Amino acid sequence: MNINAKVIRRGATAVAAVAVMGAMGACSANGTLTVTPASPGATTSSSAAAQGTNTSGGATQGTDTKGTPVTNGQGSGGSGGHPACANMKVSDVSPDVTNGGSQWKLPIKLINQGSTACTVQGFPGVRLNGADGTTWDLVRTGDPITPVLLAPGEFAIADLTYLTAGSDDGGKGWHVSTVSITPPNGTNTQTIPWADSLDLVKQDAATHPGTYIGPAHAGR
Repeated sequence: MNINAKVIRRGATAVAAVAVMGAMGACSANGTLTVTPASPGATTSSSAAAQGTNTSGGATQGTDTKGTPVTNGQGSGGSGGHPACANMKVSDVSPDVTNGGSQWKLPIKLINQGSTACTVQGFPGVRLNGADGTTWDLVRTGDPITPVLLAPGEFAIADLTYLTAGSDDGGKGWHVSTVSITPPNGTNTQTIPWADSLDLVKQDAATHPGTYIGPAHAGR
């Protein structure tokens, strides 16, 4: 279900987040979870986010003509050699809780809108756009990069994990209004509404922030 035009309201979840954030022993004083993304918390530049590249030391994107692509469960797969996906649409689906109510996972869909099969591989560039006018270019995980073969209309998934604000943050969470996403190895940045009404803990200077983006993987 695409929820670009629908804001999710989870009052009960916000209460759970308060309780969990207060008791979580793995958090530092600034609310940082020990989720160990591979790249440092330095923000990327505006031009880097627009190009879908990472300047913060995280895992780099691979080439789309090497390795053996896997299917996303919707169509047939094959060997390597397919061109990189150049015509992709991004959308999202409902986020799911991943860490006791404080941390959530938002699947980002990367859809092949071309007329032929193509390969998507690597990390999308992701920038969160706050209601206060500030932005946050997300760091990337150290998860392995796997090529995904997409027939026309099929999709891969990149998981955006984010940390919501709780009582330990003094009620001063960061409100996100939209998210800008650049497909892997692409330049077509697309901006869609943010899928949650809960505020985030903005950790754009943290070494191991609780908000980060993973690589494209087979859709499920």
